[in-house]
Amino acid sequence: MIRIFLLCLSTSVLFCQQQVKIPWPSLADSPWPVSRGDMQGTGRSEYVGPSTNNVIWRKDMPLGIFHGPVIGYNGNLFVGTRAYTGFSGDTANYFYSMDKNGKNIWTFITDDPRANVAGPTITNDGTIYFSSIGSGLYAINSDGTLKWNNKKFTYTYFTRYIPIAKNHNIYLHWVDTLFVLEPENGNIIDSIYTPYISDTEVVFSVSGDTIYYFSGRIFTSDPKALNAVSITGEHLWSVELYVYTHSWGTPVVDNANRIYFYVTDSSNINFLYCVNPNGIVNWKYPLINESYQNYSSPTIDRNGNIIFHTNIADSGYINSVDYYGNLNWKTALGNIYSDGAIINHGLVCDAAGKIYCGSTSGIQTNFWCIDNNGKILWKLSLEGYEYDTSPVIASDGTLYIGTHLSSTFLNHVRNLIAVRDTVTSVEYDEIVVLNYNLEQNYPNPFNSTTHIKYAIPKGERVSLTVYDPMGSKVATLIDRYQESGSYDVIFQPENFASGIYFYQLQAGEFISTKKLVLLK
Repeated sequence: MIRIFLLCLSTSVLFCQQQVKIPWPSLADSPWPVSRGDMQGTGRSEYVGPSTNNVIWRKDMPLGIFHGPVIGYNGNLFVGTRAYTGFSGDTANYFYSMDKNGKNIWTFITDDPRANVAGPTITNDGTIYFSSIGSGLYAINSDGTLKWNNKKFTYTYFTRYIPIAKNHNIYLHWVDTLFVLEPENGNIIDSIYTPYISDTEVVFSVSGDTIYYFSGRIFTSDPKALNAVSITGEHLWSVELYVYTHSWGTPVVDNANRIYFYVTDSSNINFLYCVNPNGIVNWKYPLINESYQNYSSPTIDRNGNIIFHTNIADSGYINSVDYYGNLNWKTALGNIYSDGAIINHGLVCDAAGKIYCGSTSGIQTNFWCIDNNGKILWKLSLEGYEYDTSPVIASDGTLYIGTHLSSTFLNHVRNLIAVRDTVTSVEYDEIVVLNYNLEQNYPNPFNSTTHIKYAIPKGERVSLTVYDPMGSKVATLIDRYQESGSYDVIFQPENFASGIYFYQLQAGEFISTKKLVLLK
């Protein structure tokens, strides 16, 4: 098996490294096809986001943004609206497609004035799935025309995305049942009895054959548990939490199928849980005198660190623990009231380990970027608007932020924000690439890890493959659309014999091949 990894060492112990982009053939091969980034809810990007708060544009979205945007093919943005339009006498609401500069491509009009607050999901055929509180589940073609609408699934208010299995089937819960829908017409083809299933979306194992979900509504006497079932409905295990409540946030699944989430026990002590793929609790990180927000979720970086938000008294913090539950660092964001340091959404991290999050409420609301050592790199004013979703990172390093006020407010301004570093940025330079180029890998020869750098002058589908001396393909490192720019791929072969191999870059009509030498 070939995986693209970064090596990470801490106190001479090799952490569990994470494959940044988990293969999921049913999803669009785009930078951010779902609001948590993937069907494991990791909030992890394969691209490097901005290291400065350089706003390149703001766009008025008068009805606000609750979940989204997400990114589809060609870098286009897709997002639904937050506000209830019925106050103004309207009988419809809206879902938008925009280009990466915020220019509208098309607008889809629903048949109900209530909000489109569930996060969209984009599949590999360009279909966009989103849910309206009053109109149910929509499937929209890439040109903005209606594919189908299933009105059974209304009020999916807490869903960050529409869960899509690797086989394209859609999984949505309703009351005490997890329904399976086929993608062509939205018809229900199966159902899984899931008593007390809570109002959060399901997440999938890395292989896609297991579904994880919470049961037990929070703040009730319902029995609480984390559950695992097969995609065919076979119950595998449950972790009885013996708790008063658990988070409404998305549970996070890492590459080893460990699951991370918040829990409060009956003595009102809060924990960050790590549960093994067999349902055994691996570790519990105690949040002594700390609390968490109901909709917040951790993120896990490519080095296996778990990053999450907590409150202590009237202050907000971002925390990082290692793969074994040991604290790496804790960073204060400020006062939860005057600075808006209350984070009630899933955190996101980029390929460099930077973390992004924004204020859910506060007198002043802000957006933060923190580096992988806990240093605050920048803060951006959200001008009093609230942030309840996960930011998205495009392949060119642009970070998109969608904000809102209440559902009764119909005149939002400057609330879709694009942030990208300038050419003077220290960590990320937006260099104009004029020619194709494939560099010699470095180091070469190598015995475990080597870098392969290349550049493309325009956006197009790119493949980077490795061949043995007989011309047989032994690894595919890249096979997707990429924007113009310079790229650095880290190649770490496993179970490869020493010898000579060849790597080939193909972008449009450009093809270049070079030799690399593996010495073990």
